[in-house]
Amino acid sequence: MNERIFDLSTRLNESLVNNPKVKELNKLEEELNNSYEVYLLSQKKDEALELYSKLKEIYPDDNAEVKAALIRLKEAKEALNNHPLVKSYLSIYNEVKYLYMEVDNILFSEFKERGC
Repeated sequence: MNERIFDLSTRLNESLVNNPKVKELNKLEEELNNSYEVYLLSQKKDEALELYSKLKEIYPDDNAEVKAALIRLKEAKEALNNHPLVKSYLSIYNEVKYLYMEVDNILFSEFKERGC
């Protein structure tokens, strides 16, 4: 029984690893990690988030500095998310996420229904 489960889980893993969408996601992730443009956009977003968080600790939401920092944060996030490589990655990521959710549902729905 354990050998059968091991064999089936190994085959499932191989199927997922060799899935074209998963392969594409891994390729895009590597490209993202090697993209200096994406790195800079991510840094700008992180800096804007840090500034916004610090200002929110000090001032109320309606403060002009907080509002300006929020606008900068939104612009930085938008610039990052609109980069072609990031857009491609997020699109494929969502497809792969749903694939994994479907596998999870097929394998574990019986246990979830029982409350295990």
